[in-house]
Amino acid sequence: MAELAVTSRYNYAVLYADKETGGFFGTRQPINLKKHTSDLFFQVTDATNKRLDLIAWKYYKDVNLWWVIAEINNISNPFEVKTGAVLRIPTYERVQMEVIQ
Repeated sequence: MAELAVTSRYNYAVLYADKETGGFFGTRQPINLKKHTSDLFFQVTDATNKRLDLIAWKYYKDVNLWWVIAEINNISNPFEVKTGAVLRIPTYERVQMEVIQ
């Protein structure tokens, strides 16, 4: 992906893109959920098909919150989650209070 101009509105946004093809998935404002003792951890398996939306459903009962898991775990391409990766999952209560208010 090309470097952004200094004045680009995307400089302070999180970009979701495929690094190999340059395909662009979208942007959003960054979030900052520091590590917390209430965080849960999940090891990605083939049973979840490496899909963040299914993992979001498991913990949040909302597939639309996949991006929270991506952000917290520094995943830029939600389609390239590796089997065996251990993901940090903030509790739904923290996400609700600090992110989606």
